[in-house]
Amino acid sequence: MKASWLILTFYRVRNQTKIKIMSSKEYRHSSAVGDPKEELAIRFVNTAAWRLRSAREERLPDAPAFLHWLTANLPGSEQQLAPINVRWRAHQLDGAKLYEAAIALREAIYELLVARIADAAPPIAALEHFNAHLVRPRSGIRLGAMASELVWDLGEASDLDLLKPIVMSAASLVTGPKAHRIRQCQDDRGCGWLFVDESRAMNRRWCSMGDCGNRAKAKRHYQRSRGQSDSSSG
Repeated sequence: MKASWLILTFYRVRNQTKIKIMSSKEYRHSSAVGDPKEELAIRFVNTAAWRLRSAREERLPDAPAFLHWLTANLPGSEQQLAPINVRWRAHQLDGAKLYEAAIALREAIYELLVARIADAAPPIAALEHFNAHLVRPRSGIRLGAMASELVWDLGEASDLDLLKPIVMSAASLVTGPKAHRIRQCQDDRGCGWLFVDESRAMNRRWCSMGDCGNRAKAKRHYQRSRGQSDSSSG
């Protein structure tokens, strides 16, 4: 068994307590589409895992994966995106072009958000790339009603139109009241995921207490125990 930190998930079934053991990698895989409580732009940026390692983990390896991510993150989009999925299967180059544009946009947004965290000027190239998407007219996408909620209507969207919700989310985030709350996970393994710190004290350090936070807590406990043990034996 590989030496990895284990996350224990407790749940009750018919009044019996069971323990489900998942490795940190498995836990992250279960959250691949992103935390629904986070901003859309944050969820998109976090499709690249372990950003602060020399070799990061790509969660969107191809165009179908990106389309699946959109379906999971844009409410009411499943039926609207289905024809695009069919077309991309027949014309793979169309999907490949949009996928390349999506990944380039993701990296530009990441650079803008990290600069905001560091209270530094954004990289010019990233800003120009983002603005090219921001100012591009998109006539095929609009808001629609789903019961009492407003959602993105993608019924007449072109491929590039699919990036508009992400662009709007990122622009709103970096210019709005939550901009000063953007953080990057401080996990020492190189997690690098971003999040918006909604805590009252604004002292959140981890992308998730169920993953990096839990590991850090366990590590501190282990180090304290070792210190006490060494002190007693000395």
